[in-house]
Amino acid sequence: MAAAAGFDAVSCWPNVWRHARLRDGLALADMRMILEDNGLVLTDCDGCREWVGNRLGSGATVIEADRHELFEVCSALGGTTITAVHDTEDGVDLDRDAGAFAQLCDDAAEYGLRVALEFVPFTTVGDLNTAWSLVETAGRANGGLVFDLWHHARSGADDSDVLHVPASRIFTVQLADGPRSAPGPDLALEARTGRRPPGAGEMGNPRLVQILSDMGVRAAVGPEVGLAEDCDVERRVADLYRATMRTLASS
Repeated sequence: MAAAAGFDAVSCWPNVWRHARLRDGLALADMRMILEDNGLVLTDCDGCREWVGNRLGSGATVIEADRHELFEVCSALGGTTITAVHDTEDGVDLDRDAGAFAQLCDDAAEYGLRVALEFVPFTTVGDLNTAWSLVETAGRANGGLVFDLWHHARSGADDSDVLHVPASRIFTVQLADGPRSAPGPDLALEARTGRRPPGAGEMGNPRLVQILSDMGVRAAVGPEVGLAEDCDVERRVADLYRATMRTLASS
């Protein structure tokens, strides 16, 4: 469906490859062949939380994978990057967590992979500045950031904050839109069910994409928008592709 809509790359969550292995009986080599036969490449595998003993504080169901599973799958499927999220009851300790992130990066480097820290406004690393401070302190060349435009807007940070991050350290850009103000206090719920296609809200997707382009960011970019269970998935994915291309073209 992704290829038919026009996309040339995808990212992957643990539930996808676990379903393919356990229910469909596919080996990782089979999954890679499916990608290649459809003209697709894998960019990211999402998401590693165990590197600081994370537990999602929002109460949402989280599909987790440890680093070794992520490394195995990502490298076997031809991906480049694993995504890490920080959320622990201990809060943020910059020295401790930078050391843990550095170790995660070192472990990933053995597989030729990068690690992109994703800031999420309802976790303990909830904004761009905190995330970049952690990555910068870790001091690993294969460590960088996911820049999710929806998370950035809901974090309340200023758009100019991204100018402090070297363009080469933004590994992944995720597009999604929504109203200027959150419709309620539960950001985790909104993130799962309330995201709109890029350009269909008031979060300034085209403006932010232009800022990133002017910075010289060259990264995997695509929409991260949930699909309702009862929707016409094929049509919805095609709509997301068109919305993504309009946003990129307007920047």
